[in-house]
Amino acid sequence: MYHATVVPGHPSPYQTRFQPTESKPPQAVRLTNREKEFLQWSEVGKSSWEIAMIVDCSEANVNYHFNNIRRKFGVSSRHLAGKIAREQGLI
Repeated sequence: MYHATVVPGHPSPYQTRFQPTESKPPQAVRLTNREKEFLQWSEVGKSSWEIAMIVDCSEANVNYHFNNIRRKFGVSSRHLAGKIAREQGLI
């Protein structure tokens, strides 16, 4: 049989692993001009392929920028990122 030994002043690995993390104040999101342009096109309903045709770049390039945008906002969809960007006056 095993016994857990707790040393005073030293939390167990389980206690440290599940401690709540401090929440950071929200950082101001900075978008590049290209990211803003892609979000604006997305807001009017354009797909990645259509945006690529409009701005003369590859669809992969458009998706790359949308991945960066979603990461910056911490969201999983470009539409939610667009909504947040509008609320913050970025687009």
